[in-house]
Amino acid sequence: MKVILDANFAVSCVKRRIDFLDELESLGLIAVVPREVIQELKDLKLKVAHDTRMDVEVALTQLESKRVKRISLGSKKVDEGLIAKGKEGVYIATLDSTVKRAVPNRVVISGAKNSLIIDRD
Repeated sequence: MKVILDANFAVSCVKRRIDFLDELESLGLIAVVPREVIQELKDLKLKVAHDTRMDVEVALTQLESKRVKRISLGSKKVDEGLIAKGKEGVYIATLDSTVKRAVPNRVVISGAKNSLIIDRD
């Protein structure tokens, strides 16, 4: 099953030192990233402080690896595209509360274990 990664999820995993690509594979999920999210991270890198910029760069490096397939959400805003894909049954990995409430299948960060868990409605 595919899981679409959002920018905030990838950066947060890097900050918490979670190897999200390996963890997603161990959960039986295949990571895909929208081109719009890659662009969002590139734009974010120019606007943040140095320590956060380093985390964004690490996240970009991981997302641009050959292990992660790239897709396009179309001409929609990123959040709207994620919600549309989520309603089709695709898993969404995000920290955005609006997106998390709108989709039935989510991958979230477990604060207690500092790992990833699958959350279904």
